[in-house]
Amino acid sequence: MDGNTAFRFLSPNNPGRRRKVQQRTKSGCLTCKVKRVKCDELKPVCTRCLRNSRPCAYNDPGADLDGSASLSVLSAFTVDPLTSLATTFSGHIIQHFQRNWDQILHIPGIYRIISLSQTSSLVVNVILAISACHLRHISLGNTQHRIAEHSYLSVTLQQYQQILDVPRATLDESGVESLLISAMLLNILTFPLLDSRVGYDQSTSWVFGPAEDLRGWLALQAGMKPLLISASAQALKTRSTLRQTMFGCDERNWPMPNLDLNLAVLPDRWIQAFNLDDPCSVETFGLPVAILQELQYIKPLRLNVFRNLLFIWKMPTRFRTLLHEKDERAVWLFGYWLGLLCRYEGAWWCDKRVRTEYLAISTFLDQHCLPERPGSEGGMWLDMMNELKLVPVFICT
Repeated sequence: MDGNTAFRFLSPNNPGRRRKVQQRTKSGCLTCKVKRVKCDELKPVCTRCLRNSRPCAYNDPGADLDGSASLSVLSAFTVDPLTSLATTFSGHIIQHFQRNWDQILHIPGIYRIISLSQTSSLVVNVILAISACHLRHISLGNTQHRIAEHSYLSVTLQQYQQILDVPRATLDESGVESLLISAMLLNILTFPLLDSRVGYDQSTSWVFGPAEDLRGWLALQAGMKPLLISASAQALKTRSTLRQTMFGCDERNWPMPNLDLNLAVLPDRWIQAFNLDDPCSVETFGLPVAILQELQYIKPLRLNVFRNLLFIWKMPTRFRTLLHEKDERAVWLFGYWLGLLCRYEGAWWCDKRVRTEYLAISTFLDQHCLPERPGSEGGMWLDMMNELKLVPVFICT
């Protein structure tokens, strides 16, 4: 051996440098446990989950269900499909969800939802319907996936309608929570375009055709408000759980119970465009404007995308009517909301639709030549249209 060659003899008495043994923690977040990776245990969101835009949740001290058990609980349920084809695909759909749950549902409290599926077949069917929709979305042209999606959706809507007919007072706290969460999750299925192979064809938008297309799309969304009111007595007990499950928990205590319109923070052009000095106009446009002012500052992480649905869940009746009539002010606000949703990359269930509708609304308003109106109104609309074009870009403050 060359005398210059470094050589080291390791004996039992001198074992050399050893790797430091990492103690596995049992208090990490559920997502890191399922992924079997180290968690730094930062709360409310650990560093790894924040970096990968994954749901981050920690075990409830009183719960006896961990993350891996939650994910496997779906396989214990029997689905009642409308077709034998759906039966063939049930195991495939369940497996698809178990493998891709963090890509299918971008919800902070995903483990709470899976826990509810132990006792609620409605929650199970909603999850399977969304999973089938995601499978169809990523496997374009597969007819069997499309049929399975429609089968699960039909079963889910049928069961949902049956539970809606049950008097709210007869439902326990878990039943009300399952109903409300299922209703919120069903909103996901109203967003994907009927055919994922269709490009961004603006000509198919409701702004260039009958408003009935928009009315049908908003029908289920608008149903959230009366549903919450009808279950108000029981919902008070589950409000905190719902907030943490669907929106997460942060310093803003989102969603705020009362969104007040603060004219002091609004641009003058907004006050002028929506005539917010007039109480009647405030009744129509005040709440949509207040919600958009809150939403524009939310970081566009996939875990936050569900917060944006508050805009349509809380949409005033008069505002919805003006939107159906294609009133330029209502259309602009709706386009602004769609532009905010365009910030969320990777939100598969809404991305194509919101981009299609956002571009269509921008074109629709451009065709009306609003900045060419006389006087200060033209200047106001010039600023409004420029602002609308910049909405999809998130600027950190």
